[in-house]
Amino acid sequence: MQISPDTKYAATRHSAYSIAQGLSSGTALQEETKQRACNKNMLKIKRGYSMKFLYPVLLAVIIMGCGEASSVNELYQEEAIPIDTLIPVDSIGILMGDSCYTLGAIQDYTMFPGSQPAILDRVKGTVSVFDSAGTFVNSFGGFGEGPGEFQHPFALTRLSSGIVIIPELMGKVTIFNSEGEYLSSWSIEGMGGLPLSIIPFDDSTFVCYYFTMKMGDEGFGIDYSLNRYDAITGDVVTEYFNWSGNPHPSTDFTPAYLITASDGHGKMYLSRIQSDSWMVEVYGENPEPLGTINLFSSAERIAVPDTAMVPGVMSVMYSFSDGESSTERAFVNMPEYHPFISALGVDGDGNIWCRRGGLPGDRWDVVSPEGENLREVVAALPDSAYYIDMDVSPHGILAFNMMTEDFHKLYIMGE
Repeated sequence: MQISPDTKYAATRHSAYSIAQGLSSGTALQEETKQRACNKNMLKIKRGYSMKFLYPVLLAVIIMGCGEASSVNELYQEEAIPIDTLIPVDSIGILMGDSCYTLGAIQDYTMFPGSQPAILDRVKGTVSVFDSAGTFVNSFGGFGEGPGEFQHPFALTRLSSGIVIIPELMGKVTIFNSEGEYLSSWSIEGMGGLPLSIIPFDDSTFVCYYFTMKMGDEGFGIDYSLNRYDAITGDVVTEYFNWSGNPHPSTDFTPAYLITASDGHGKMYLSRIQSDSWMVEVYGENPEPLGTINLFSSAERIAVPDTAMVPGVMSVMYSFSDGESSTERAFVNMPEYHPFISALGVDGDGNIWCRRGGLPGDRWDVVSPEGENLREVVAALPDSAYYIDMDVSPHGILAFNMMTEDFHKLYIMGE
């Protein structure tokens, strides 16, 4: 089965829908700039107890339908634990005014040291950094073909050494120092590609979960990989995971789906979407796991309605041959059940945050590195959200209502 070299991918890093994207070289993104509003709500954490969850050429927008959100509260009732409500203490983004605060469209975001939010804007093509009070500090990048400029910026992370990494569609990776000054760029192997996620590993390496095409004995195949890279040289340091499949609608892609997080100091956590039990694998520098964390033995997975999105799984479009002379397109298939864990994060105490599968994705179980269930956290935004995207890092917690009908806004969450 042949794949056309000009395969078009569809996905948005932090998006509940898929976007079919034309990837012609040099084509700029044409999208009306969305803008943000500043809403500073100094709120308190509420605690209770209960019994125990692009781009360049916009071709099409495929909304993964808003099916009924499934309740997962009843699935985690093994013991009484604290329940915290996590709410915004500040926000970044205004509707009109200073261009430093009007965001085009949030592509990715994370917290830098000192509780400094950083936003990758797919309309402006820049990384903007703010201080802990939400005040603009600096921005870098921009669209272009020169050193430190982007064509299709897709994801963002920062190492403990200050190195900032921006992978793009089609494999390019651009490296900056902590001040946003350009250091180097290189490309991930493969014909085109999509960086599904990127996390810091230590002070000089990062881990990227990557979708691409590779040539095999029988033609092009689809490849999912999880590798650790040297940030400056691009050398592969560790190969943790690799899955290859035939680019065809008959292929079940679910064995390739996984999620990861890291403490940024040499320890990575991984959960597989198709796992039939609640489990987090722990990795160090080597490809073999150091151990596993198993909890919630009585929990059950929730079936996915035909119209529902699946948090934790990015929908990607690929092309395949119809066996004759033309090429057709299809999306990788969604799993039949929501995963036990749909996102992972690590906080400043080294505890692992595990988002329960299902919608609206507002419930997290916080687990110690030793595997002790510490508490449950429920995230709440000012307006009701079909799906809440959240980034938990050692430097703080950020949230984004990606389905908002209003302008994009990034929330700084308090705890």
